[in-house]
Amino acid sequence: MEKLNKYYQYLYYALRIFIGLDIIFRTKSNILHLVLFTGLFGILVFNDRLRWRIFYNNIKLFYASVFVSMIIGLILSIMVKGYIDIYFYVLLYELILFTEGRISNFFIGLVISLFVFMLLYRVLDGDYYNLAFILKENLLDLIMIFIGMFFYCVALFTFRALRKEKRKVEKLNEELEKSYNLLKAQAERIEELTITKERNRVARELHDNLGHGLIALNMNLDVAEKTIDKDTEGAKKLIQKSIELVKDSMENLRKAVYALKEERHESFKKSIEEIAENIKSTGTVKVLLDIDPESENLSPEYKEVFYSNIKEALTNSIKHGKADEVRIGLSIGEYVKLIVKDNGIGCNSIVKGNGLLAIEARAKDYNGKVSFSSKNGFEIEFLLPN
Repeated sequence: MEKLNKYYQYLYYALRIFIGLDIIFRTKSNILHLVLFTGLFGILVFNDRLRWRIFYNNIKLFYASVFVSMIIGLILSIMVKGYIDIYFYVLLYELILFTEGRISNFFIGLVISLFVFMLLYRVLDGDYYNLAFILKENLLDLIMIFIGMFFYCVALFTFRALRKEKRKVEKLNEELEKSYNLLKAQAERIEELTITKERNRVARELHDNLGHGLIALNMNLDVAEKTIDKDTEGAKKLIQKSIELVKDSMENLRKAVYALKEERHESFKKSIEEIAENIKSTGTVKVLLDIDPESENLSPEYKEVFYSNIKEALTNSIKHGKADEVRIGLSIGEYVKLIVKDNGIGCNSIVKGNGLLAIEARAKDYNGKVSFSSKNGFEIEFLLPN
């Protein structure tokens, strides 16, 4: 817009000089006319400058100024003749490119009407009685002038439409940028919350896996320190038990760190196979796997959930169900479905321990579903939305 205004100002400065010189040249033989029409032209220039410098943001004053310019331009065109009619092209340029709305369209129509009136008056030169003859002699010139005016207006209106579309695109880009910045801020906030949640989860995992063992270790060593001089054998037993607690804590720490990894070096399916292999290596429990290969494409959070659930389910089947065969199926469709079924002793009523409660908590965290069945062994069905 500023660049367009600058070009308009340059064009207008050049035309002012040209029109001013034309008025002086045509009225120099009559001092009264020279002073009068040069003064009118000065008022016209001053009015235009006020319109652009002061009145531009005030619609009423702006269009009042346009109307004054139209009247002065019409008077000069009729009285001085010459090339003052070029000024109407400048007014059209200003109105079409820099204004919009019904009032703008009204003044555009008014300028064109005054231009046509002025043109016909100049052609007729006040001789209305020879209208037919004059029109016949100047018809082609009039037609060419009107065609030129028509295409001039079409070009300006086209440019105006393009500029309007450009402003819409710029406004849309601004809105998109605002939306992007808002989404970016929300994403950063979500990331902060996720990090906080992950820290809490890490703390909970470490506490669950190491807290109890370290407390017991501290108690054993404290008692051993106090009784080593009085009861050497008892102290040795406590130290041996402490060594076992240290080993267990180290193993639990290893498992916790492994479980907390967002991405495993090995594939998800291979991680499940390793769990099954560790159990099968005892020779007492058979584990049958049916894992959908598409499970590799699950999010790290989902992989962690299903990995933890499979561990909990296997522990439950072996420890409480006395099973010697466990079937694990993981399928992906509308839901990601995990089914773990064993051939254990089952139970008449299900008492939910920490393991089953943890599975239920994971289902709740991810808007999933879980069900337990104890007919013909024990079965866990766990579903999360895909």
